[in-house]
Amino acid sequence: MSYVNMEAILGDARKNHYAVGAFNIVNYLTAKAAVEAAEELGQPIIIQTSVKTVKAFGIKEMMSFLKPIADHATVNVAIHLDHSTDVEFTKACIDGGWSSVMYDGSQLTLEENIKNTKEIVTYAKNKKVTVEGELGAIVGVEDDIVVIAGNSAHARPEDCHIYLKETGIDAFAPAVGTAHGVYTGEINIDYDLFEEINQFSSCPLVLHGGTGLTDEMFHKLIALGASKVNISTAIKIAYCQGMVTYTKMNPDQNDPLKLDAFTKEGLKKVVKQHIQFFSLRD
Repeated sequence: MSYVNMEAILGDARKNHYAVGAFNIVNYLTAKAAVEAAEELGQPIIIQTSVKTVKAFGIKEMMSFLKPIADHATVNVAIHLDHSTDVEFTKACIDGGWSSVMYDGSQLTLEENIKNTKEIVTYAKNKKVTVEGELGAIVGVEDDIVVIAGNSAHARPEDCHIYLKETGIDAFAPAVGTAHGVYTGEINIDYDLFEEINQFSSCPLVLHGGTGLTDEMFHKLIALGASKVNISTAIKIAYCQGMVTYTKMNPDQNDPLKLDAFTKEGLKKVVKQHIQFFSLRD
């Protein structure tokens, strides 16, 4: 097992009708917890970093602690850059050691999105880095990308055909009604659209906005072709609330290592629950 790109992970997932969890981590503790959870289950994992998180640490500094975690793992681990809207920053992360990147040009015109994505795909291929792309507008907040409900838009099949053919991406995230963050209203997913896109897509499909979906929704979307499911908000909640819970339980305790250990176990539990659910085979 080793540090790999997403092609090595998602190809099998698509072929065998299961999904791999992609978890947005924010520091060493969350990354280590996620990978340990995957190791204990013997399942591959994708750990994701938002642009905001990478900029907070620095590209070199962040990879200096992420890469060793992946290198020493007993399962396949991909390190993925999530929702980058900046072509040059995406390239910098490719140079910095990320094994996979997502370029999000969904707020651009189709032509501009294709142009920028093609540029990144060409750059990434030479370094054996995989690229994820997106079409349509997924409602909610992800990093500094904000899409209000009225501005969300499902991906159009005709655009998807063109985008996939022109860009040659390795994974595709079409907007079909899921949302980033915590769902506050009724969830309306266009399952027919997702199925249609999967039938002609040349690469595995990605489901964004996984936190908060019901078991039935997950089951249906994975059955229809979702090979990668992004989980971000659930990790943030487990991390922050784990610390809050420990502090309330131990108001006079000031041992950071005990606080970290408690929080880490809570994170591992959340990651394991998702991995086990996503990896159910038909």
